[in-house]
Amino acid sequence: MHRIRRAPIEFKLLRRQWTSTTLLLLLCVVQTAMGQAAPTAWGDLSPGPYKVGFRTIFTYDLARLSVPYSDWDGRLYRTGQKRGRQMQINVWYPAELTEIDQTLAFGHYLDLMARQTDFGPVDEEKRRFANEQFVAKTNALGGNGSFTIEKLDTLTKLATAAYPDPRPIAGKFPLIVFPNGGSPAFQSIMSEFFASHGFIVAAGALKGQHAFSEDISARGIETAVADLGFLINEVLKTEQADAERICLIGNAITSSHIVAYQARNPRIDCLVSLDGGLLSQFEQNLLRQTAYYDPQLVNKPILAIYAPHPSIDPQHIEHLTFSRRFLFHFPQMSEFYFLNFGAFEKFVPGIIGEPKGDVGKGFELAAMYCLKFFEAFLKGDQKSKTFLMSKPMPAIAKHVDKAEVLEALQSAPTTAIIKDGFLNHGIDFIQGVYAELRKDNPTPFSRSFYSELKDWLAWKKDPQYENRFLLYQLALDSYPDSATVNYYLAYFALETGRIEMSIRLNRKTLELLKTDTSEELTQERKAEMTTFILKDLETLN
Repeated sequence: MHRIRRAPIEFKLLRRQWTSTTLLLLLCVVQTAMGQAAPTAWGDLSPGPYKVGFRTIFTYDLARLSVPYSDWDGRLYRTGQKRGRQMQINVWYPAELTEIDQTLAFGHYLDLMARQTDFGPVDEEKRRFANEQFVAKTNALGGNGSFTIEKLDTLTKLATAAYPDPRPIAGKFPLIVFPNGGSPAFQSIMSEFFASHGFIVAAGALKGQHAFSEDISARGIETAVADLGFLINEVLKTEQADAERICLIGNAITSSHIVAYQARNPRIDCLVSLDGGLLSQFEQNLLRQTAYYDPQLVNKPILAIYAPHPSIDPQHIEHLTFSRRFLFHFPQMSEFYFLNFGAFEKFVPGIIGEPKGDVGKGFELAAMYCLKFFEAFLKGDQKSKTFLMSKPMPAIAKHVDKAEVLEALQSAPTTAIIKDGFLNHGIDFIQGVYAELRKDNPTPFSRSFYSELKDWLAWKKDPQYENRFLLYQLALDSYPDSATVNYYLAYFALETGRIEMSIRLNRKTLELLKTDTSEELTQERKAEMTTFILKDLETLN
């Protein structure tokens, strides 16, 4: 299935470019870049023109308390670190090498897992603990006890593409942020791959409020957002990182963390959900409990790569209509094969259970789709955009069997711009913006926008209530079945002398209160609104 909504012109263009797009993927996946061999763990992925440097930043968020390490079962392991919240940040980057530089083994990434909350040097005890944690987490992801320390030894010796702390290449490079609780040992292969193609990749573990393991809750999302903000700020202090070109990528619940962060920070340019829970009802419910989760604020392109799972469905992001969404279904994959485990399957068969197919190839194709997405939206590469808009070629149909592009609606101006426009041009400015956006979108402004603006107008900007009445006429046009909107418009109608209209709207509100299931309408709030309405109706009658 391949559907492109709201983009018929682009679709005609893509049909003419089909052959070149097919060749592009074949060349990128099958060939090895001239003059640069890829590590065996990369499979058929082609390295880019850059050598890859790797360094780790050990720093503290001094505004927050330190946390102990915790495993996935919740056991705590105390550390002596008290300076602040421990933030280990791993960075892959385009680098200049000398003749004596040697690549790291994968065991280096494993050792860093021992230094997540205790930044001291690694000794044998710490190394043993980190290895045991990796084994336990791998078994929890599907290994079911089959993955052992002996099998881990096979991975520990694997060569990587990264060199320890070489000189960065001069210039500015786009920033990709790839957080994960198993950082850097869970996502290192893709991170190296992206860096070889001219990106800086930063990774770190987004922790819980009181311990290392993340909290699966709305509060946990808020805590992760704070960690992301700190991580990005630290990486942007490096001269190479381009603050004007940033994309975030997340697997599992981290996909919801990055979306929550983007809603707060318009500086982010794009997002990748790598088989993330963002496409589940459960995580959508968590996001809706956070302060900033508003479809109008989630307005950057999203690449959503997903695999079969009863809880995962693209329909759960249908409401993100202000984001251009690229959806690709990988039928042979599952969630954690999109991390290093997909590439590791050929070294340790059944590493996280019995795969449904060639998960190594699925991992490589997912990396390629991500790379093309980054090139399209961080480097402005038109060929990569064309690739993303194209139907998957028959040669990879068993790996990518569904593709869809959902076009974005135009976002409304920020509330700050709306307020400034009102101060300079009056309510006509807001009505004009609404009318223009209304041509394509029946709800140009969110309900929270109307609530915020009415409260702002109430402070010495609308003594006669007329502007708030006109504002809520727009709200009623978009949300005719909202009890809250009808309630406030009834009040503003009353204050501006429109008695009959106020009576009619109040009666309508009473009926809507019986059926409106909006989250803000608690039983207490419904009772309060009903009391005020009945009092007004009694007075008016």
